[in-house]
Amino acid sequence: MLRSFRVTNHRSLADEQELRLTKGSGPVAVPVTAIHGGAAVGKTNLIDALGQMRDAVVHSVTGWDPYAGPVRAPHLGFPDQPSEFVAAFVAEGVPYTYGFRLSNADVTAEWLHTHPRSRKRIVFERSGEQIKIGPMFEAARYGIAALVPLVRPNALLLSLAGQLYSDALVPAYRWFQSMLEVQYGSIEPTAVAHRLGGHLSRSPENAARLLMLLRSADLGITDLLIAENDPMYADYLRELDADIAGLAEQMDRCAASGDYADQLLREHGLTGVLLERELTNLKAARDALYERMVTRRGVGLSLVHEGITNPFEIGDESSATLALLRVLPAMLDALDSGRVLVIDDIGACMPVEETDRLIQLFQNPETNHRGAQLIFTTDNRALIDRGNGRSQRTRTSVWQIRRTDKGNSELMPV
Repeated sequence: MLRSFRVTNHRSLADEQELRLTKGSGPVAVPVTAIHGGAAVGKTNLIDALGQMRDAVVHSVTGWDPYAGPVRAPHLGFPDQPSEFVAAFVAEGVPYTYGFRLSNADVTAEWLHTHPRSRKRIVFERSGEQIKIGPMFEAARYGIAALVPLVRPNALLLSLAGQLYSDALVPAYRWFQSMLEVQYGSIEPTAVAHRLGGHLSRSPENAARLLMLLRSADLGITDLLIAENDPMYADYLRELDADIAGLAEQMDRCAASGDYADQLLREHGLTGVLLERELTNLKAARDALYERMVTRRGVGLSLVHEGITNPFEIGDESSATLALLRVLPAMLDALDSGRVLVIDDIGACMPVEETDRLIQLFQNPETNHRGAQLIFTTDNRALIDRGNGRSQRTRTSVWQIRRTDKGNSELMPV
């Protein structure tokens, strides 16, 4: 669950801007948050900032040039001032606040706090080369301190901890890696095909549910065709799918029955958190194996249209169909796992009615029983929720972004 996000000095977001995802002073985030604004006011820059924060956590150690400064995109008017990113979220049932500050040369500050029972506890605080470990985390001191000599000045400690599996920092790292997805930028048909093929190949239920949503969109699509798994990989994928299904069933039983959870802990030393971690690892392994397979021989995906004999390749589809095929697997995966999904310009190329139906999947407790969140930008007023008979808890929280007289972007609640 994402509670809030703050950013300073990123593209057109010169001054500190905060997006709050809870209503009032309550701790529970709303399921849907809309960010509305006209053209060129900074909507994409806000989504880009959240994507930049995730990329820094996941890739600063392995993906950033070790001999260059941190990857950042400051406001053109303030190129020498630092950029700052802060997120408040809940990972494995624990509230966290994590943030970092980047200059052109180094990570100048980084911090991770927990908030059990609304009391702040320092996990670590970094200022330049100095790293302080909080007194409540003495047991983890050696594990974190051992990383200090290894962290580069232009990389994040949390990123290194995730790569080396420092136990005290794993929940926060895994939240960025596995529980936050950001979609923005141009639509690449090959990438859409890979994601869609991976989603369809996991189970017949995935394929049936996605096809039902496609048919209801009235785009003329009647069926999806996908090549059978390569024999070299098929058995491995089948075994992983069986393990994933079995682990998911164990998690559901654990959540539904305290007695079963106690038995699992007593007999196997397993908790719901450990099961969730293992499930995430298995899904990541499955996705990596599928990606290797399709890189070798292609996805083999095509779509059957009503009244047309020959199926369409994905590159032959319309912009509206590609836009829908891009968001559908991401939305269904988010609903299945309780993930935070962030989409820029959600209604691009799609009919308003169809886009609203997809948004309602997150507002409906029956289809969103794992607490997934949808955050989207739009310039279409018709997509801004006006109640429509929904409860206060499931209605969309609306923010507006506008351009100030100085040309900066400013975010405010509606």
